[in-house]
Amino acid sequence: MKRFLIDYLLLPACPDGTMVLLTIGNIYNLSFFCYLMKKNKEFYKRISQIGLKKRWEKEHSKVKLTDGWTKEKAAINAYLCGDGYIAVRKDVNNNVHSEIQIILDNLELCKRVVSLFNTEFNIFPKIRKRKNENCYSVRAENKPVCLHLLSLGKYKSENWNVPNGLNREQLKEWIKCFFDCEAYVNTSSKIIQVKSINHDGLKSIKEVLKGLEINSVLYGPYKPKSEKHSAYSMINIPRKELANYNEIIGFYHKEKIKKLNSVIN
Repeated sequence: MKRFLIDYLLLPACPDGTMVLLTIGNIYNLSFFCYLMKKNKEFYKRISQIGLKKRWEKEHSKVKLTDGWTKEKAAINAYLCGDGYIAVRKDVNNNVHSEIQIILDNLELCKRVVSLFNTEFNIFPKIRKRKNENCYSVRAENKPVCLHLLSLGKYKSENWNVPNGLNREQLKEWIKCFFDCEAYVNTSSKIIQVKSINHDGLKSIKEVLKGLEINSVLYGPYKPKSEKHSAYSMINIPRKELANYNEIIGFYHKEKIKKLNSVIN
C-alpha cells in the first residue's frame, strides 16, 4: 500500500462515466490510480497541473525581490548583457516557462554568478559543462526573477545598454563584469578591446569610462565584407590607460587578470 496526498478532484475517470471523488487524504489502491492516469487524459492533466502548481509555489515562495539597484543586481545585469539571455516561452500545453542562462568559459566565474543570484534573489542556479564546448552554463528557471530582470533592461546582442540609475560603485561593478565576458586583453598591442554589433551600447560604456576618468577610443561601425555578418564597432582602452583601468575597475576573470598584469608590468 502507498499513500498519496493530492488536492480535491471531481471528474469522470472511468470508461463507464462513474464520478470519482478524491480529496486530500488516502488513495490505497495504487493499481487503480495508475489505471486512471493511463486511461483518462483529463485526470492526468489535472494531476500534472497540481504538481506544477505545488512545485511553482515551493520554488517561488522563497524568492527575494527588492526595488532599485544593488551591486549584485548590477553585476547580474552585466553578465546577462555580455554572455547571457532570458527566455520566456510557452510549451504545447500552454504552460509558461521562464529561463535565465549565462554562458562563461571560467568555472570560478560561474560559481561567483551563482553566489550573486543567491545573495540578491535567494535562488541557486545550476552550473553545467556544455557538451563538446569549453565553457559552462549557469541556468535557472524562475518566473519572478526573470520578470524582475527584464524590467531592468534589454539583454540581446543588438540592444543591451549600461543601465540608468547606477551609482559610481555599481557602474564600476557593471563594467568589470561586462568586461569579464566581452573584453579581450591583447598582450601584443597592449590594449583592452571590446567588439560588439551594438554601437550605442559601446558608446554608453565609453561615457561611463569617461566619468570614471578612464580614457578610451570608440571605433566604427564597420561594415564586414560578407553581407551575412552584421556591422560592428569596438572600443579600445590604450596602453597608457591600462594601469588606471586596473586600479579603478579591473577583472574578476583570472586569466584576464594575469594578462593585464603581464602587460602593465
